[in-house]
Amino acid sequence: MKKLSDNDPETKSRDLVAENLAQLKAIFPELVTEGKGGVTVNLDVLKQLVGDQTVTDVEEKYGLNWHGKRRARQLALTPSTGTLRPCKKGSVDWDTTQNLMIEGDNLEVLKLLQKSYAGKVKLIYIDPPYNTGKDFVYPDNFQDNIKNYLELTGQVEGGQKISSNTEASGRFHANWLNMMYPRLKLARDLLSPEGLIVIHIDEHELHSLVIILREIFGEENELGVGVWDKRNPKGDARGLAYQHESIVMVARNADILFEQAPLKRPKRNAQRMLDYTQEALRTAKSTREAAKQYRNWLKAQDGLSGGEAMYDRISADGRVYRLVSMAWPNKKRAPDEYFRPLIHPKTRRPCPIPERGWRNPPETMQDLLRRGLIEFGPDENTQPQRIYFLDENMYENVPSIIPFGGSDDALLKELAIPFDQPKPMELVASLIGCCTKEQDVVMDFFAGSGTTGHAVMTQNAVDGGNRRYILVQLPEPLDPENKEQKTAAAFCDSLEEPRNLAEITKERLRRAAKAVQKDSPKFKGDLGFRVFRLDISNIRAWNPNRDNLKQTLTDHMEHILPDRTEADILCELLLKLGLDLCVPIEKRQIARKEVHAIGGGVLIACLAEKLSRKEVELLAQGIADWHKALTPGGDTTCVFRDSAFTDDVVKTNLTAILEQNGIRNIRSL
Repeated sequence: MKKLSDNDPETKSRDLVAENLAQLKAIFPELVTEGKGGVTVNLDVLKQLVGDQTVTDVEEKYGLNWHGKRRARQLALTPSTGTLRPCKKGSVDWDTTQNLMIEGDNLEVLKLLQKSYAGKVKLIYIDPPYNTGKDFVYPDNFQDNIKNYLELTGQVEGGQKISSNTEASGRFHANWLNMMYPRLKLARDLLSPEGLIVIHIDEHELHSLVIILREIFGEENELGVGVWDKRNPKGDARGLAYQHESIVMVARNADILFEQAPLKRPKRNAQRMLDYTQEALRTAKSTREAAKQYRNWLKAQDGLSGGEAMYDRISADGRVYRLVSMAWPNKKRAPDEYFRPLIHPKTRRPCPIPERGWRNPPETMQDLLRRGLIEFGPDENTQPQRIYFLDENMYENVPSIIPFGGSDDALLKELAIPFDQPKPMELVASLIGCCTKEQDVVMDFFAGSGTTGHAVMTQNAVDGGNRRYILVQLPEPLDPENKEQKTAAAFCDSLEEPRNLAEITKERLRRAAKAVQKDSPKFKGDLGFRVFRLDISNIRAWNPNRDNLKQTLTDHMEHILPDRTEADILCELLLKLGLDLCVPIEKRQIARKEVHAIGGGVLIACLAEKLSRKEVELLAQGIADWHKALTPGGDTTCVFRDSAFTDDVVKTNLTAILEQNGIRNIRSL
């Protein structure tokens, strides 16, 4: 049985440095060597291996550099020493939900989620702090970010203060970039191969953001920068009065994205147009009269896009369609075979050919004729056009300009949630609908008031999807003496919850779920969420008191911190072994001890505080029998509390019985 400590890989988040080195060594064994300070990479050898004849590492290159970039990159690669602790209090539908709301510093949380969720998130949708010179809430501490986080959020005494990031600081842009860079590096690894990240940003850091995204994701994976037209120009502008913000989209792998899930959005009024057509056909005396009625109705509608308004005809079999020119779209003349005339079906005479030729080759034109997708005029003097049916074209490309005025002030007022300048939920829901499908995972690690979670629930109710959300929000303290935070602090007091922003996030999710259920009473999807909280590891780190080593040794006989529960330990095991935080957990009493089977038996844990010789044989055999009945798909890891064994004989006997029954990964904490 292997005893796990705080230094073992199985008790930590992914070690990205070690993984990167292993990949380099696998490809170029001569590149990675051992030096006085540990493992090193010979950059000169790397240059030679890739055909670069230079021998120095100081040449100029295209990119964005700033003070602290190297440290920011290292922050992303440093494993987390923390864990996530489950909080059933405050959760909704804990036993059945697949949604997560995590309180914590998103840098550490992104690290902790790597093993369980790497390559599984379809959409990361974030609205990070804009660099407007206000307070920064993410001053990362390279040495001990967990301690820094606990101090900043008032969970331990330390006196950490948040300083304003003003332009006078001399590192105005660098501070923001140092905050964003490691988080984006970690975010990329969480995305699925066809996944993408969508980021709201204003004019202050748009250009810097695009450049660092190119560096992290690759320029070939850019999807574009959308313009969110807010229809309300800023009144205090020194130059142009900005009435827009930007929405930056980047794919993990654009080729895979376009192959599997191209970016499309439903035509906003398409279904309404089809519904009206059916009603007109039902009440009109003929298809011709229904078509006339439909066109009159179409002209009277406000808010139709130009493309929607073009669908102004009804076919003989009752389908809505539009006509499109089949002329060659380029300025240069088409090849000669593209000038073959179409014969009018009634007059049997050739129809006019576009000046530069047809859009399609003869084979395609004949196929369109055969399928009835070309409409001719009353005689051969009218140029034929291509038919497009609305029911076959319910989706359209996502445009670069997204007009959406107004705010969610009224929505939050209805929910009685105090929060300034939230993202418009309807806008977020529409983009989620464009970028995801029914079972996808959506993440927001700058959750704010919880708009993204609200939008996921809303979109699921609209299209019957079963998307999951993972939200991360810093429990930023709210000061009742601060006039900008006074209302929010009082709101937390009314809930009898701590005064921090994460409590507002959770309460909005609860109220939003009720609102979605009220608006869509037939919706039976997931409206709950599990709450987890960032904290130091459950496993006690070696931290000797040199003035009292005897007491230190006594304290470290128990490897688990005294205030931690079995649920805390199980959650850390899920994270460190790479299992989903919402994976099913079964529980049984075996030999009067509580045993947990997680993920259908992939992980089995007995965290009893005492295991004697008399009990261990029945316990081990009971676990083996249960494991056999579960028939897990992969290897099983079995975990026990190390201090529970009364002696080494007990540990040896249990290990032997389990190994005889095919369970070989046996660990102790």
